[in-house]
Amino acid sequence: MRLFKVLFSISFFITSIYASILFDKVENLLGSDKSNLHNKLLHLVFKDQEQFYLDNNTTLDYKNILKVLNNNGLIDLKYNAPANISIEFELKNSAIKSLKILNETLRGMGYAFYFTKEIKYDTNNNNLIWIINLKTEYMLDPFLFIQELKSKYCKILDVTRVNQFYWRYKLNLANAKILESKKVENGEKIIFQKPLRAYFLEVNSPKELKIISRKLNNWFPYIVFYDKDLNILDTIKKNRVYRGLKSNVPYGTHYIKITDRYTLINIKRGLSITIK
Repeated sequence: MRLFKVLFSISFFITSIYASILFDKVENLLGSDKSNLHNKLLHLVFKDQEQFYLDNNTTLDYKNILKVLNNNGLIDLKYNAPANISIEFELKNSAIKSLKILNETLRGMGYAFYFTKEIKYDTNNNNLIWIINLKTEYMLDPFLFIQELKSKYCKILDVTRVNQFYWRYKLNLANAKILESKKVENGEKIIFQKPLRAYFLEVNSPKELKIISRKLNNWFPYIVFYDKDLNILDTIKKNRVYRGLKSNVPYGTHYIKITDRYTLINIKRGLSITIK
């Protein structure tokens, strides 16, 4: 009986901690006034606290939390008039790759007209801080934004509503996928058609790259080799037309960008690419 009481007390204590962390975050996302107003509803929809945690109950599941808030109409993102808002991104690891994925995600959600208010590197925590400003009638929808990031295998570490006009996201995009990239296996030949943008390949430590320009192209090769964090390893630029090109691939290459030095019109009939 005594052991049961001890176990019950421990279980109750742990459950209380889960509830406290979860409801503190919900209150932050909604604001204290709205949180107090809908207190009974919030305790009903978040009664199973463990459903809102990840990683062996060590991390809040922000996608699930925001989905519940969104489905119950509890997050108000609309302003009475166009407002100047700020969004801060704290990026852990792979700064260049993280910025590319964030820009890609924001553009895909229709946020193309923003400017950088501040960008700095936090040497103490090895994090990149990027703050953007934009004028809009709606705050960036945190549920849709996180849904997009999760689809690219991004890890959400924290979401904070600093105030009505300022939100902060803490993210780890080191293992995230660049959706515009085409995965090419070693020994595989790919025939690319007319490009809308530069060809972007994801590869697995190949040693050789072979490219054939299709007939009637006027290809001025421009090739960039990147590591897994999108740091540039090497670049090839040519100032004359090539019908084909063969090159060794730098060690550690994870991505390859292939385009024309001047205009995509020069390769409008596509390229044949083989990775070995």
